[in-house]
Formats: sequence, structure tokens, C-alpha cells
Amino acid sequence: MSVTTLSTKGQVVIPENIRRGYDVGASFLVSKVDKMIVLKPVEGLSEKEKLELKELGSIWAEIDQGKAEEYSEKEFFKAMKEW
Repeated sequence: MSVTTLSTKGQVVIPENIRRGYDVGASFLVSKVDKMIVLKPVEGLSEKEKLELKELGSIWAEIDQGKAEEYSEKEFFKAMKEW
């Protein structure tokens, strides 16, 4: 068992002895079970899916930073049709 800390950016370092066997950029599902945080490796993602996950992460980071645009319901559906 190892001990790690949570950074101010919400990052946690997985100790080397535990992450051995995983490549940099490996994807994980993250869930919370009671007081446990569980990481489950996601395998078989295509390069396109990996890029989409990376883009989604960037989008969520912008939302967390307050950079998201707000739309009324009407504006939202109009934008969706144009998209």
C-alpha cells in the first residue's frame, strides 16, 4: 500500500509500483464507492475515441474555469441545428 496526496488542481499521482504496466495516456473509468476512489482501465479505445476524450476533458476544464457559454433553451436548440 502507498500514500499519495491530492493537488490543488485535483491531480493524484499513482505510485510507480501500482502504475507499472500502464502506458502514459492510458484511460481509466473513475468511480466513487463509499469512501473509495476506484480506477478501472479502459482498453480498446480507437485513436479517434482517445482524441474525443481529450477534447471532452478540455471542454470540462473550460466549464470549471467559468469559460462556458450560456444559452437560452431556444438559442441552444438553434445552435444544435446549425451544428
